[in-house]
Amino acid sequence: MNYSTMKLRMLVERVIVGDERAKEEFERRWGIPWEQVGTVPISIDKNQRD
Repeated sequence: MNYSTMKLRMLVERVIVGDERAKEEFERRWGIPWEQVGTVPISIDKNQRD
């Protein structure tokens, strides 16, 4: 499974079910620890990542 090209929604779904590699990719891509999701604003522009 290629985590670096995975769409954000699928990546988040995999993190929720406990996939550590997906969690690492999320943190790398967005630059925030998974534990902070919901506590810091994330801006998604049309041309950003996915």
